[in-house]
Amino acid sequence: MVSALTEPLSGVLHEFLAARSLRERNKELVLALVAAGNRGEVNQLTRHWAGLAGTGGRPLPEGLALTPESVLADGDVVVLRATARAGRAAWSLVAELGFDAAGHIAHYHDLLVARVAAS
Repeated sequence: MVSALTEPLSGVLHEFLAARSLRERNKELVLALVAAGNRGEVNQLTRHWAGLAGTGGRPLPEGLALTPESVLADGDVVVLRATARAGRAAWSLVAELGFDAAGHIAHYHDLLVARVAAS
């Protein structure tokens, strides 16, 4: 039996693949923001540290590194759980990013918690 695009199963499969492709694209966009932050670029994920570098022209602290721990996507929303480190300081970051159809950030919410070093 030859499947045609007008059959109901083909439509369901097309919707599934389109939704999966959208989720994967949005996850890649979040990971690109992580990579940009690790290059020293200020974006939604690194805005908490913008201006903390003091003088010297760097917008972010020297050595700030974001490590993604998990990236979950559902529809147009991606949730990132990451660890941020700069020198001996460390933070846990949980960020929710919503994307529009064009791949632009439509909404952003985050929670940043400083990690206390064990004595």
